[in-house]
Amino acid sequence: MEKSVQSLYRKRADAESVAKFLRQDLRILRFIETFSESAPQLALMLTIILHEGRLDPVTVLKAIGSTLSIASFLTTYDHSMRAFLPEKEKHHMISLVFYFIWNLVLISSRIAALALFASVLPCFIFAHFICSWLVLFFFAWRSKTNFMDDPRGEWLYRTTVGLIWYFNWFSVAKGMRIRSMLYHTYILIDICILCGLWCWKMSTDPPDFVTHPLTTAACVVAVYILGLLFKVIYFTFFHPNFDKDKLKGATIPEEQPEDEERSHSVPTRPLKATDNKRMRKLAENFFC
Repeated sequence: MEKSVQSLYRKRADAESVAKFLRQDLRILRFIETFSESAPQLALMLTIILHEGRLDPVTVLKAIGSTLSIASFLTTYDHSMRAFLPEKEKHHMISLVFYFIWNLVLISSRIAALALFASVLPCFIFAHFICSWLVLFFFAWRSKTNFMDDPRGEWLYRTTVGLIWYFNWFSVAKGMRIRSMLYHTYILIDICILCGLWCWKMSTDPPDFVTHPLTTAACVVAVYILGLLFKVIYFTFFHPNFDKDKLKGATIPEEQPEDEERSHSVPTRPLKATDNKRMRKLAENFFC
């Protein structure tokens, strides 16, 4: 905000470039916040609704709005990645629509399955998260990510990736297509198990508000499969694939200034949005 205001009255070009640079870093933090705060809160909200058996219209609308908000942010994130593409490949509205749909459907199914399971076995959801996170963290480590500037930051990034993967897929390295297939297979099996345990619990102690638990569980699984179908359509017809050299922009030099005061400030040279090396790495993982 400070750089944006500065661009209004002095050093307009430089301040505006720095503002865009910082805005891309904020998108990374927003991405982490979405799956460390918004998605768990949505799962908790649905769990309470299912546990109490009261479909309050206001609460239901809040849950729908939260799901749409998560999918909308992911679509905005994809749109920001296209700043690294050639001009002719930047804007395809239909591709953004498909990107929004498959993210909305996959996230809805995943969170619904977690909420169903947590509503009947609340104590076991923590064990499920820890076990799943350990598996996903192992695969994040095996992916040999190279996102942060120091090893400690890289380990923190990998733990965060494991948290994000608990809810949705996130490409962290180039050539992740096969691992993406393995991930979705794992999540689909996990959703089937969660819904199966929920059906078993419903059959042993059925509540008054659930009349067809098997149909409900089958719909959750079918929605995830539908989301995978939309994702296949997106990557087959609408997802741009480029070599690393064809992406716009260059990475920020790794050398840090010796002066301590400058090392804690934003570089004084004019910055472009495509200069952000972290966002460029994400774009390489996403498009290459």
